[in-house]
Amino acid sequence: MLTQSEVEALLAPGDYIDLIERAFARTDTLPRRLAHLDSPPGEFHLKASGFDGVVGVKIGACFYDRPATLGLPSIVGVIALFDGTNGQPLLLLESATVTRLRTAAATAVAARHLARTDATTLAILGTGAQAAAHLAAIRAVRPITRVLIWSRDPANAESFAATHTAVGHDGGAASRGLEVVAVPRPGEAGRQADIVVTLTPSTVPYLGLDDLRPGTLVAAVGSDAPDKRELHDDLLAAATLVTDVTHQCAAVGELHHRPHTPVHAELGEIIRGTRPGRQTPTEIIVFDSTGTAIQDVAAAQALYAAAHRHKTGTPLPLWD
Repeated sequence: MLTQSEVEALLAPGDYIDLIERAFARTDTLPRRLAHLDSPPGEFHLKASGFDGVVGVKIGACFYDRPATLGLPSIVGVIALFDGTNGQPLLLLESATVTRLRTAAATAVAARHLARTDATTLAILGTGAQAAAHLAAIRAVRPITRVLIWSRDPANAESFAATHTAVGHDGGAASRGLEVVAVPRPGEAGRQADIVVTLTPSTVPYLGLDDLRPGTLVAAVGSDAPDKRELHDDLLAAATLVTDVTHQCAAVGELHHRPHTPVHAELGEIIRGTRPGRQTPTEIIVFDSTGTAIQDVAAAQALYAAAHRHKTGTPLPLWD
């Protein structure tokens, strides 16, 4: 068993980017399965897949009242890793940290392949746990010098801006040379940005075509359940759509709300070179990111190997 602190210590955030890129590029995975269970006032997501002789299953709970009612993060869960050849359980770990880092890494992989190489301005719409992870991951692949941050709660945006503008606030260089500005409306952020990341649990679209300029990459991350939606129809109609997993996006992503939208490619096809990425400097691209089980399996497999190397973790005697 690996705890949250052990998960955070075994792999650096930057390690996830190449790890997730390799996972997306694979063509030999087991089918990627998704199930969704409403449990008012929250919901459970179940994701499963496997490769290289292991199978991973994640159960994630999303209860957005947890910060107010329990003083705890909105998302909590576990990942179980199994030997895919005989069913033996190998690893149980806290999943929210993995989800945060692998999701940001997937966006960074999309930015690496789909954003303009001269992208310097990033808009982050939403200030939850994913916001800081996305800022760090995207800065690892593009020369971001300016960030526009929006939140439904303006105080959260102001706090995020103050924290991440502070030069060397973390004792390192992560924020040096970075300007972070809170803005009152999502469109104000989008119209100034080269990359826009949407990170809210909204069920009402709030970002449209008029909120963007030519050449923008939009990573739509918040829509991971059938009733969640962040993008207006006119944006999906005009953009080049790239999915993480098309059948999953059709079930719970932005594609779910406009199912006749043509899909240009899955991200893995672009990584492998079987489909082209960005084709013009002015093309608007939407990456529909619903979060895939192969990301969780890749992370769990790497953490399991690292735990063995570093002799970290606690034996879990389920059959004592």
